[in-house]
Amino acid sequence: MTSKFTRAEVEAALGNVPPRGVEWNAYPSTTSWLDWYDTDGDLICCYIWNNLPDPAGGTTRYAFPNTTLLRYLGEGTFDREADYSNPADAAKVFDAWSQAGGDATTPADPSLEGIVGWAPAASAVAFSRDEIEHEFQRYRGRGALAVATGDWHQWADQFTTDAKYFEHHYGRFDGQAAIREWITGVMKPFPTMDFPLKAHLIQGNRVCAIIPNVLPDPAGGDAYFGFDVNVILHYAGDGQWSYEEDVYDPAGAGRVVKAWLKAGGVIPGM
Repeated sequence: MTSKFTRAEVEAALGNVPPRGVEWNAYPSTTSWLDWYDTDGDLICCYIWNNLPDPAGGTTRYAFPNTTLLRYLGEGTFDREADYSNPADAAKVFDAWSQAGGDATTPADPSLEGIVGWAPAASAVAFSRDEIEHEFQRYRGRGALAVATGDWHQWADQFTTDAKYFEHHYGRFDGQAAIREWITGVMKPFPTMDFPLKAHLIQGNRVCAIIPNVLPDPAGGDAYFGFDVNVILHYAGDGQWSYEEDVYDPAGAGRVVKAWLKAGGVIPGM
C-alpha cells in the first residue's frame, strides 16, 4: 500500500488519540491499554484492552478486547474509525465485575494491561511483504473456491498443523484438525455466502483485514445482507497461517441472518 503520509506522521497522530472502543463515561473505573497497532499507508489497526480493576484489590482480571481501524486524513486528523468486538463478552465482564463488588466508585487501575497468553505472537522469522500479500490473496481465493465448490477442506489446509484460531462467537480451536472440523460444519448452512474485501493492511507477519460476510439477496436484487468481520492473520511461511482471529458482533450477525431468512433466504436442509 502506498501513501503520501510517512509512518512517523501516522504514528504521531495515533499517539494523540486516546484508544477506546466505546465511551466509558458511565464506567469511570475502566481504563484502556493498547496491546499492539499496525500501520500501512494511511490505515491503522489497533488491538485494545478494556480493563476494570479487581474490586477486592487482588489480581482477578476483568477485561475484554476490541479492535479499531482508523484511516489517517493528514494534519493529525482521521476521517474514519470502525470498532469491532463482541458486546456479549463485554456484558459478561461487566456483570462479573459488578457481582464482585465493582461500581462507579471503584478506583481505576491504569497499570492494567492485556491478559497474558490471549493470543500467540507472530513468527519471528521475517517474510517479505510481497510474499504475505500474495498469500493473503490466495487465502481469499481459497474462500471463494470453497463457496464455489463446497470444499472447505482445501481452505483448512492453509493452516499449520499447530495453528490456533479464535472466533469471537464459536470460541477457540487448537490445531489444523480442529479448525477443519469446525469450518466444514459451520459453513454448511451458508453455501452461497460471499467474502468481499473492504480493507486490509500488512505489517511484519501480521495481516489485519475487514472482510464482510455477505449473503445474496434472495430476490435477486441489490438488498444487502452482510456484517463486517475484522480478521487478524499471522503468516508462518510456506503459504501457511499459524493464527487467525475473527472479531465481530455475533448478535449483529444473527440479526442479518434473520433478516435474510425473512426476505426469502433458505438454509439447505431446513
